[in-house]
Amino acid sequence: MAGNNRDERTPLLDGDAPTAGRADSSESTGTRIKRFLQRNGVYLIIILLLLLVLIPLIIQSVRNSSEHHGSHDHNKKHHHDKEPSNPSTNNTELCTSAACVLASANILRSLAPSYEKLDPCDDFRTYVCAGFDASHEIREDQAGVGNLQIMNEDNQLILKHILESPAPKDTSLFWTAANPDQEIFTKLQDGYNACMNETLLSHIGSKPLLDLLWQLDEIYPEKSKSSKKDESLTKAVEYLMEIGVGGPVSVDVGADDKDPDVNIVSVGAPWSFGLPSKQYFERAEIVASYKDTIGTVLEALLKEAKSGVLSFMYEGDNESGILSKDLVDSLVAFEKSLANAAPDPEDAADVTKYYNPRTLKETEAYNSEISITHILDKFAHGYTPSKIIVGSPSYLKDLSKILKSSSRKTIKTYLVWKVVQSWAGAVEDPAVQPLLRFRNKLQGKAPDVRQERWRTCVSSVGNDLEWIMSRFFIERAFSKEAKDLGDQIILDIKDAFTIKLNESEWMTESVRQLAIEKVHLIRQKIGYPTRSPDITNAGELQQYYSNISVSATAYFENKLSVVRHDVRESWSRAGKPVDKDEWDMSAPTVNAYYNPPANEIVFPAGIMQAPVFYDPSIPRYLSYGAFGAVAGHELSHAFDSSGRNYDQNGNYTDWWDKPTIEAFKTKTDCFVEQYHNYTVPTKNGRLPINGKLTLGENIADAGGLTAAYQSWKRRDDEKADLMLPGLDHFTKEQIFFLAYGQTWCGKMREEQIVQRIYTDPHSPDMFRIKGTTANSREFREAFNCPVKAPTCELW
Repeated sequence: MAGNNRDERTPLLDGDAPTAGRADSSESTGTRIKRFLQRNGVYLIIILLLLLVLIPLIIQSVRNSSEHHGSHDHNKKHHHDKEPSNPSTNNTELCTSAACVLASANILRSLAPSYEKLDPCDDFRTYVCAGFDASHEIREDQAGVGNLQIMNEDNQLILKHILESPAPKDTSLFWTAANPDQEIFTKLQDGYNACMNETLLSHIGSKPLLDLLWQLDEIYPEKSKSSKKDESLTKAVEYLMEIGVGGPVSVDVGADDKDPDVNIVSVGAPWSFGLPSKQYFERAEIVASYKDTIGTVLEALLKEAKSGVLSFMYEGDNESGILSKDLVDSLVAFEKSLANAAPDPEDAADVTKYYNPRTLKETEAYNSEISITHILDKFAHGYTPSKIIVGSPSYLKDLSKILKSSSRKTIKTYLVWKVVQSWAGAVEDPAVQPLLRFRNKLQGKAPDVRQERWRTCVSSVGNDLEWIMSRFFIERAFSKEAKDLGDQIILDIKDAFTIKLNESEWMTESVRQLAIEKVHLIRQKIGYPTRSPDITNAGELQQYYSNISVSATAYFENKLSVVRHDVRESWSRAGKPVDKDEWDMSAPTVNAYYNPPANEIVFPAGIMQAPVFYDPSIPRYLSYGAFGAVAGHELSHAFDSSGRNYDQNGNYTDWWDKPTIEAFKTKTDCFVEQYHNYTVPTKNGRLPINGKLTLGENIADAGGLTAAYQSWKRRDDEKADLMLPGLDHFTKEQIFFLAYGQTWCGKMREEQIVQRIYTDPHSPDMFRIKGTTANSREFREAFNCPVKAPTCELW
């Protein structure tokens, strides 16, 4: 899409992206196994104990194989004595490699201890994850814990070791000990060390933050300095944009949905208004705590600033040293008005609602208080767009009314608070600690808990210098074999989806053929970028980051340099061709996405990792059940409630005819109702899932799992997978679904679940298991469920 009204990526996960790793493909097999076991040392005891149990099982299995002349008992029953429907012939030959033993241990450890007594058809989430729940606790610094989060933390540990070690020597991939590798490594390490120097940061305190507020005060003083039309609010919004702070309006650059080869400007509502969503402004306890936080933080900064920049906030006309309570009340009321004027998240993400092309003159007419022309003059450097995408005309109109009816003091307090909210995390000062405590409260954490500093700093430098970090990560944690398997799985998923489309009788023939063409034209990006920038080319990375200043003693300034650079780079694209070689996620990211205007699916190396998710050395039903379902999920987004609006070339256009659209709506209404009927318990009663907000992701989950299963089955028919030791209780088909279910094992604090329900287009993880398997005919057949028909079915 164009700009920031909606994130054009359709990621697998929301929020921070998780990560992981495996050994260099150039190492010997023995070395790879050694590294593999070292990284999973927490499982060594489990593996050893498991082997004591498995050796007799293996011996018995061999005896049985001999007695039955290598045949498998096709009438083998699973736990509740129901016949498996069309089970594969489970090869009695076992995979006993270290990777297979570990994979088996992971599955057994995650299963419910009494899974034999449970019916997976009734509650597959408990069946597949109760063991995980029993063996994992949510740490004080976590809002939740799950397999993908664990993978992310494993990956963070790899990056920590890189950042805290000397520069690497020459390697067989692409690292060298000479410049420019040395220079970019130094820049990366300096950024990390600057973040880690808490003593220095505490000594500096809030000064860098106050410096930003001083600059804002110069731009937007308490009283207008001009008798002419006041442009200071526009200039203040521009200043916030320069330093990466979201203001009352979002102005951004991105691919034009109806001309995806060209970047265009978009204008709309921001994503955040101080609290996570508009529903929070209706919760009295949260609002009271929020107001108290604002008052405490601003009053502390008032005292540190001493005079000038924040003096307008004092109670009364003199500098009493007390923050005006009325001013805080008016600030929160202002934010609430903006939030209520903004479109709901499901509408903000709907291209049929946010794609409203207007001329610059028409756009200006919506809001007389903030000049879009002035913003373009400053950032676009002479580019005059023939059209602008207005995400929500009604929001711009309401914003104009809200600004006109608000006092200058209220607006200035709002601007100050936006800067504080955005940059408080980059300073170490007691003045901003109440904001950390409030954020912890919103996630259900203890008030003063903080994650380990190194994790904060790995994430920080990984976000700021993502492609240098990606170069190191690939060197340490990816291989050619992993990339090749990813390519194979995705090609198989494309084939499976093509077959599915051919079988979709609800689509008319003309639409079906265009849809098949769209599948064939989907671009796939695997592992890491080799263009824009090429992370295998140190000289290119050196040039890419040449305009970013990084010092080992200037953490705040480092981040400010990165933000200013990123803003300049983004605006330099206005009116220019879209660079379709760019990636929106760095290599260590444990996530994936579909980009509709580019018609591309992207899978960073971080999500293609052992042991939970992906490994070329283990039976394919595991990799297809976990990673394959993700690949299918992203490809399915091309035909979900949003992606279906884009044709084979990424153009937003009416390429579906009326009968197909009507049939699609009938089928997808089922998903909306199904998920809306799922609820989560909270202290205020049960909260339903937003079936409309989560529709696209729920469709993708269902389509992805089906495509992955059918892809694996065809591969298994060509060459049967080995069985995993200790899992002879299951068919391979059933283990495929165990692998899928365990991907989403996890638990979350109540407050975090509530926030996700209000803001996240993904269903909570428990329903990504429950809802998706309920919509899988293959799952019901694999476990011989009484009802084979899925609850809802699209593909």
